[in-house]
Amino acid sequence: MKKLLEYGGDGTPVYVNELTALNKELRNLCADLLLQKGKSPEEEAEILVTLFKGYDTMLFNFSLENEQVVQELLDRSMTVLEKLPASVLKCQLLLECFEQMGDEELIREVKNIVNRLA
Repeated sequence: MKKLLEYGGDGTPVYVNELTALNKELRNLCADLLLQKGKSPEEEAEILVTLFKGYDTMLFNFSLENEQVVQELLDRSMTVLEKLPASVLKCQLLLECFEQMGDEELIREVKNIVNRLA
């Protein structure tokens, strides 16, 4: 039995079982991507930004395992941030880290980069 959850952006119904399947697919894609390492700092940063967004999007994402994954992403991010030049990509990664950590220093760095790039 399908239970109507809400209407999608295009007006079509979204059912709980479909949403659950999409969430499972997202979890599997993130798990696969988590094993990947970028060949350059820029590629690694793109992977990390994508993973942060993926884990933020998952439903019911409040588990010890996910907390450990987020910590791994933060550790990888701190390493790659030191190697990245001032860029939009660096700002994206800094903002993803800020969302997880709440460290105001990350926002200050974003502002400095934006001012330099402007």
